[in-house]
Amino acid sequence: MNKDITIWSEGSRLSGNLFTPDEMTKDEKRPAILLCHGWGGPKEHLNNTYAPYFCEAGFVCMTFDYRGWFTSDARLVSEQRQGEPDENGILEIEVKAVRDVVDPFDQFLDITNCLDYLQGEDCVDSTRIGIWGTSFGCGHAIYVTGCDTRIKCMVAQVGGPFLGSELAEAFPERAVEKARGVYGALPPALDAHESLVGKPDYAKMARYTANTGNIRVPCLLIDQEDEELFDRAKQLPVLHEILEGKVPVSYHTFPGKHYDVYDKNYLEGAKLAREWFLEHL
Repeated sequence: MNKDITIWSEGSRLSGNLFTPDEMTKDEKRPAILLCHGWGGPKEHLNNTYAPYFCEAGFVCMTFDYRGWFTSDARLVSEQRQGEPDENGILEIEVKAVRDVVDPFDQFLDITNCLDYLQGEDCVDSTRIGIWGTSFGCGHAIYVTGCDTRIKCMVAQVGGPFLGSELAEAFPERAVEKARGVYGALPPALDAHESLVGKPDYAKMARYTANTGNIRVPCLLIDQEDEELFDRAKQLPVLHEILEGKVPVSYHTFPGKHYDVYDKNYLEGAKLAREWFLEHL
């Protein structure tokens, strides 16, 4: 069964979907997987691919759109000085609806609130929650696994800025400029990535580094051999080396470029992930 859900994340409404196995009985609890898409990936893609595929194997699965993306509410910001609220605490102020910003810390909070929602589902065994992340969501999966003990198993595929973003290294002045109001409330559009949609917040990406030393759960890492969006050698192979001998870990590569993992390599990659969750979650 697939149902629409609403998750509240720091005052913003996130649009999500919850998948439950058809054969579940009343009062039964199942292991659950939170699926985290990439830079500008919609949950609808996951709703038609990975989520039902994992659900068929008996897992409760949850998908969502990050705040400001697709069917979730925008983040509201204002560049005005705030006045005084009325006796009911109401404050009237002009705001901007901010959409399509890639802010890793906002997205991390969205993921944390999604885990809170998932943990509250009666059909979920809260001691058996896994996370699956792809592309920029791969970095999120690694970051969350390194700091949230609710995660008991991880699958991370095609990249992720878990050791600090290579993109951010070229913009060390952005954090200073943002703090001093040079660009106001939005990341500068001039930093937009030429091959990706949205507005990356490089100032925050520069500080988004996972604590890989805290990862204590089984991890499956999936890459594309001809990755073109970043230097693959600086990402998942490094994590594999860090984790090897400490936790169950497997590193697998497929031939092709970044987006081939969703097309010609989709079924093989999804099968690897599902088998990993079945074994370790």
